[in-house]
Amino acid sequence: MNTKISISKEFTWSMAHMLADHKGKCKNIHGHTYKMLVELERNDTGVINNKGNTEHGMVKEFDDVKKIVNDLVVDKLDHAFLYWIDSTDELEHDVASLLKKHNRKLVNINYRPTAENLASDFFEKINKELKPLDITLKELILWESPTSFARVRA
Repeated sequence: MNTKISISKEFTWSMAHMLADHKGKCKNIHGHTYKMLVELERNDTGVINNKGNTEHGMVKEFDDVKKIVNDLVVDKLDHAFLYWIDSTDELEHDVASLLKKHNRKLVNINYRPTAENLASDFFEKINKELKPLDITLKELILWESPTSFARVRA
């Protein structure tokens, strides 16, 4: 029998942003406690067990997954202001300049920081890191509130 097994790990962090040119309340500076779930699957076709798999029965060690995702996403963004460098909103540029002047945590991105765009960016970065390990990121879910999320699937 050919069985595939996946593992999942959750991450949380807090981050602020604003949505330039947005008509609703999210045009204002605001923050979220983000939660992200990543699901990984090995690319080999054999049964994952403790008899012949090079990972000793694991898709990937959870601590290794934690290190990869923290290095690529969480540690960079936790308690930062996410700044869209191509924003047409003068206020967003002013806020970013002020934060930079006062040596506050600021992360520049080249896309509008919506949950959908963030999830897509995180998916690409994490999946690229996992490919050489023969592991696929099957799904990434990014919650920006307890009831609202974006999902990316392979």
